[in-house]
Amino acid sequence: MTLFNLFGSKPQKEDAPVKLEEDPVESNDERCDSSEEEKSPENKQKIITITWGTGMPIDVIFNFIHKNFEEEGFQDALVNNDITYRDTKEKIIRNDLEMLFKRIILRYKNDIREIDVKIDNAQKAYSLTAASRLQARRDTYVEHLTEIHEMQQQLDADDPKMTTMIESYRRGFQKGIAAVSINFIENK
Repeated sequence: MTLFNLFGSKPQKEDAPVKLEEDPVESNDERCDSSEEEKSPENKQKIITITWGTGMPIDVIFNFIHKNFEEEGFQDALVNNDITYRDTKEKIIRNDLEMLFKRIILRYKNDIREIDVKIDNAQKAYSLTAASRLQARRDTYVEHLTEIHEMQQQLDADDPKMTTMIESYRRGFQKGIAAVSINFIENK
């Protein structure tokens, strides 16, 4: 009888698949649901979850900037290949990013206000360790706010780093127009 059989557990396979988390900014409810699924008897493989990013609101901005709108642009061109439609859609994408900036900035400002109160209370209670931990978290929030403000300035200056989602939409739209044109030529 092996040691594993003695305690009623099975040895883990070393070549188990690794699951990378696609959306690091998911809610706690979704994380709980996925961990319950992993523990179910139907799922016999050990899944390792690797998270990336900060796990903070700034990750939502990074995800939006790197979102690929190429398929959406392609489909839009098939339906309406007017250039003014494309330009309007690009403005909508840009406005969505600007609104995302505003929402995330408000969130960080609220978090900073709350943490300032906690720091003050910790200092009054002479809990210097807690106060220094809170101050470190506050510094992170301020650093993220600074980064977001820099991103806003880059977007206003049309820096290519901040307009990748618009470029992917434009590329998809152009591919859609090309597909419509080829289809028109072939059907003549």
